[in-house]
Amino acid sequence: MIIQEYVDIKDYSTLRVGGQFRYFIVIDSLENLNSLYAIAQSELRFKNIPIFVLGGGSNIVFSDGILNFIVLKIEIKGFEIIYESDKYIDIKIGAGENWDEIVEKTIQMNLSGFESLSAIPGTVGAGPVQNIGAYGSEVKDTLVEVEVYDIKNNTISTISNEDCKFGYRDSIFKNEAKGKYVITFVTYRLKKELKNIDILPVFKYPGVMKYFEEKNIQNPTLQEVRTAIINIRKDKLPNPKEIPNVGSFFKNPIVSNEIVNKIKIEFPNSNFFYIDENHTKVPAGWLIENAGLKGKYFGNISVYDKNALILVNNGNATKEDILNAKSEIIKMVNEKFEIVLEQEPEMI
Repeated sequence: MIIQEYVDIKDYSTLRVGGQFRYFIVIDSLENLNSLYAIAQSELRFKNIPIFVLGGGSNIVFSDGILNFIVLKIEIKGFEIIYESDKYIDIKIGAGENWDEIVEKTIQMNLSGFESLSAIPGTVGAGPVQNIGAYGSEVKDTLVEVEVYDIKNNTISTISNEDCKFGYRDSIFKNEAKGKYVITFVTYRLKKELKNIDILPVFKYPGVMKYFEEKNIQNPTLQEVRTAIINIRKDKLPNPKEIPNVGSFFKNPIVSNEIVNKIKIEFPNSNFFYIDENHTKVPAGWLIENAGLKGKYFGNISVYDKNALILVNNGNATKEDILNAKSEIIKMVNEKFEIVLEQEPEMI
């Protein structure tokens, strides 16, 4: 295990923003974690320095300057079938595995559960933290349990789906358990031989239905669903390797139907997502675009001209640039629609 010092953050951030990590360690096994615990207990220089767990760096905005953390880059691999029945398979997956590569692998095995989450950047271990989701599916829908390493006590334990306290882009790992654990493995339950593929939540989305209609595909396979999601996302989301970004920057707000009714007076043809008799989910990208901000520049940060939900780094942006753009967008959307947007990525 090698301890690096003063490592450039931009190399580990899809937004390409940030200064340097004070300490940086690649963790590719449980043995590394045990060694880290021993070092942290014995070396004075690590006393009282917090540990930060890094996945793919695709949902984080880092500060400039030196971040005084012991950063753990999790690269623990593994893919093991631990239980199988006639209807489903339980698979234990290493936290350092690339999420989309795992999605592709499970679909090649004709397993259903991850297809709607295709082309989401990041690692398996980061998924439960954010409760990643897309097209009507979330990680919580298939997750059985999370295996974690307790940083303070040097122990391994498991946390059940229920105890993860999943919410919309939320979990225990972003709240009371933040900084307490390193996620090492995640176990998922995926369905076998899905016969009625049209019951998948992805088929409730007009964009997906339009895609299949244009391709004249009436009974799509899981692979065709994955291909559809990849192509749709490609048209709407910039590749962070080409255009630095952290994906969706704002959460889709759930608001009262009273506010929605006011919006529909000005935008009668708008289509939102019904939640219950009192609440509706309104796409944040729609709000930003109809506040006149799509493609707008805020210094080194701009709203992506193909998807108003994305903020992009136009070169040499700082965290302050991002905070200024975020604040201005929130202000203008609130003035227009009486809705306060919340950021999705974590700020460090």
